Parts: sequence; structure tokens; C-alpha cells
Amino acid sequence: MIYKENLIPAKIVGSYKNLILDVELEDGDLVHAFCPETDFKQQLYPIGATALLSKSADGRRKVPYVCQMTDSGSGLIFVNYKYKNQLFIEAFSKGVLDADFGAYSSMREIKNEDMQQIANFELQAKDGRKAYVYVVNIFNKVNDDVFFPSTINFFELEMFNQLRQMREEGAETYVFLIVPREDCSAARFVWSQDPIAAAKIFDEVKSGLKFCCYRCKVTQKSVAIDKKLEIVY
Repeated sequence: MIYKENLIPAKIVGSYKNLILDVELEDGDLVHAFCPETDFKQQLYPIGATALLSKSADGRRKVPYVCQMTDSGSGLIFVNYKYKNQLFIEAFSKGVLDADFGAYSSMREIKNEDMQQIANFELQAKDGRKAYVYVVNIFNKVNDDVFFPSTINFFELEMFNQLRQMREEGAETYVFLIVPREDCSAARFVWSQDPIAAAKIFDEVKSGLKFCCYRCKVTQKSVAIDKKLEIVY
């Protein structure tokens, strides 16, 4: 995914409520910026970190700036989760995901109006086999690894139930973890962050749910999935 316009550098100087950052532009102006990803704010948006912003052309927006990336010294982190499906589509089309999905020849993005609203993608092999993929970003880095799960909500509980039903009907099911940063060497499943979420994931894995994890290459001009990460259980 390539940005058509240059992102605007700024320095994070504070935050307002839960979704708004106070940032200082290079000319000294103080503006507000919307931050799409609100989890792990201390990691993603520490005071003094660099934020790379886009600006909406819609003059009616009260907060025209959107934070796309941050950098607190260890490298760029892409924080806009709204592009996760686009990243998956590009990586699948280029064969980057063949280690997990090479058996599938076609891909369909599942839209909100479709019946299967939980999964993001339906994959199909030439022999008719299908796989359903739920895509999610994970950010929680500890030392050199990114950790999961951090929490679980009602939507994700329902997602697990529907994916289980799909497996019972003969499909494969995947949770596809995107790490939108380059400073992680592996993904690590942990019980300590949220034991309830970990127990649910453990049960689903035993019943056939598969997890895979890929890291992104992030520059000020582009973001792309480029490397499969080992998941350590």
C-alpha cells in the first residue's frame, strides 16, 4: 500500500480524551489528530514520539488530521487498522502468504452486506475447498516479541462461535495476525495478559482454528506485509 501524498511529521505533546492527540507540527503550530488505534496508547503514542499524519481535504471535519504512523525510537509503527484488509489482499495477490494459503487460488473479501459478516475473507481452492479468514492487527510488544491476546470482546466471542460452525461444515478457519511494525522477531501467545481470552483461544485451537502471523515493512511512503513470524505457544 503506497501513500499518494507525503505524510506530515509532527511531535506528540499530549492527548485529549481517548481518540485525539495533541501534536506539534514542524512550523510550531499545535493541532489535534485522530488516532485510529486506541489500545496500548503508552506504547504507540508516548509524549515526544513522532507522528506521521494525513490531512483530510474535507473542510467540514473538526479534526482534519489522522495519525497514520508513529515512531518512538524503535522504528515506524503503522497504527491505522482500517487498511488491514487492503494489506491482506495485496499480500495474497503477490504470493507473500503462500506458506499458509498457497493451496487457495481465489479470494473474496466479505462485505458487510454478506451473510458471513464475522470473517473478512473467503478463500477457495480449485477442488472447491474453502477457508475463512478473520484479520486483526496486534501491537503489544514486549522485548523482541509481540504478545497476544490482550483482551476479548463480545464481537470476538461471536466470531469464534461462527468460525467453529464453519469448521463443522468442512471449511478451514484462520485468524490472521498482522504486526504493523518491523521491530518484532516472533509472536508469543501468553496467558498473563487476559486469562479468559487465552483460555477461549486455546479451546478454539484444539477444535481446529488456525493462527498465522505476518510482519509488515513500514516506510514513510508505504506499508506492506512481507515476513511470516513464528507463533510461540
